[in-house]
Amino acid sequence: MKKLFVISSLLLLVACSSNAPVTQTQTSVNYNPENQARVRLYGQNGHPTVAWYGIDCDSERLRRGIKINVGGGGVGQAFSSFIGTVKSESIGIPETEISRNVGQQNGMLSKAFFQEITVPAGLPMNVQSSIIGHRNQAGNVVSYSGGCNSKIGSFVPQAGHDYEVVGAKGACGIAAFEIAQDGNITPVELNARAICSKRR
Repeated sequence: MKKLFVISSLLLLVACSSNAPVTQTQTSVNYNPENQARVRLYGQNGHPTVAWYGIDCDSERLRRGIKINVGGGGVGQAFSSFIGTVKSESIGIPETEISRNVGQQNGMLSKAFFQEITVPAGLPMNVQSSIIGHRNQAGNVVSYSGGCNSKIGSFVPQAGHDYEVVGAKGACGIAAFEIAQDGNITPVELNARAICSKRR
């Protein structure tokens, strides 16, 4: 009975904390607005955003870009989101309505947060949002439900500009916005996935 009380108390604490706003840590990075852009990516346990940035078809090493997974890239982020201790990481991108209200994206055992990164300007960036499905087992039958991936879209970040990439709440959609200095946002049109053609 005592174990049940402790578990119930823990679940209640996590559920209550899931509605609290996400705290931020400010990180200092070398950022050159002449050849880099800054991008804010949102994620949470069970609802990650994946990006591949710096796609360079002239470089064998960067033909697929550099991959970052926010919300599902490692046990640390996913677990911190699960127990509600995750912190957003800012490198100085202006706040927007979305970033100020990131807590509205919180779900049960899934605290939303963001991570800001610098990316090479003038090179394509692919982005995708996912919802992780649930494993169901009835006897010897195992099935998965509720999972989906958005289409992979792409855009080319411009030097000195700021962006944010957002997955749709409760759905597998993806959107990108350019951020002005005052925090206002403008939608960025996402093109088809950027793919380097095979070498001859």
